[in-house]
Amino acid sequence: MKNYPITIGVLLLSVLISLIALGFWEYYCRSEGFVATPESDKHLWAEHYGKLRDNDPEQVVLISASRGHFDFQLKEWEEETGIKPVQLGAGGRGPAPGFEDIVQNTEFNGTVVMNITPGLFFTLPEDSLFGWFRGKEWLDHYYNRTYADILNHQLSYLFQPYFAFLTSDSEGDPDLKSLIDRVHIPGRAPTGPPFPRFAYVDADRNTYMMEKTVTDTAFAKIIQNVWIHDADTVNQLHPYKDEIFAFYKKNIDQLKARGGKVIFTRNPSHGRVRELEIMKWPRNEYFDEFIREMDCPGYHFEDYPQLDQFYTPEWSHLSTPDARIYTREILRIMKNDGVIQTSQPKLN
Repeated sequence: MKNYPITIGVLLLSVLISLIALGFWEYYCRSEGFVATPESDKHLWAEHYGKLRDNDPEQVVLISASRGHFDFQLKEWEEETGIKPVQLGAGGRGPAPGFEDIVQNTEFNGTVVMNITPGLFFTLPEDSLFGWFRGKEWLDHYYNRTYADILNHQLSYLFQPYFAFLTSDSEGDPDLKSLIDRVHIPGRAPTGPPFPRFAYVDADRNTYMMEKTVTDTAFAKIIQNVWIHDADTVNQLHPYKDEIFAFYKKNIDQLKARGGKVIFTRNPSHGRVRELEIMKWPRNEYFDEFIREMDCPGYHFEDYPQLDQFYTPEWSHLSTPDARIYTREILRIMKNDGVIQTSQPKLN
């Protein structure tokens, strides 16, 4: 059998063909609306969780489910207060495990800002399906990650912010795994309604809603269907309000005792999502009573015209232009009340 030596010319031709193919694929991905973005995954979250500082009363941490991730914009926050917060919001993941860990396992004594998304906030450790469990998954990764995990994340980040074809976080993304997941296989059990990407993040985990979510009502409807899917069962496994309140009270009192502070917000929601929240977690029995018992500042969007002027395109999150205004407005209210600290700009 004849051997054909691999020459420099062959190698260069192979590289050229590969680059041309990748170039066309990148062009196609961008033409379909994909944006080069880091993965909003457990690795990036763990990197930012590691930025928590002990005994720094000026540090601010944002920890919540996705509404606090979308609705609070970091650039505007830093411009209003001089402090760049650590963004620990996470889609579909309740803040309770992370908050408990901050209180019990660090000497953090700054300000924690938590948005209350009822279905992901009022949950207990027994919740093995939704808010608590999914929040603890990422916290466990922070403690269990290996040097290989950290190195892999750092190497991936060298390319993710520049190439849209590496986008890999949601159903419908152009990476290989997502493409394979879209292949219809007879007998494969459906896992729920389609859930395409509708936002992207940057290196600071600041979140931006895709413009398509705002301008394309049919696309927004797809996301709305995700929020109301399984609406009759979500968070109904352990509706033990007294135990949930006691959990937060214990941790809040400990944080206060060492000089820390907790501020709660209730960011906007609309449509069927809002209707379900009102039905399952009435404001007077949950948000209002919770704020009284915790003895913490609480800001509900319905109480302030400047916060209640926006509409959430997919019923649960603000568009990025609105989120920028919302961030400034709620911070101005907090500053006027004297509950949020301001400082000269500083790096985390």
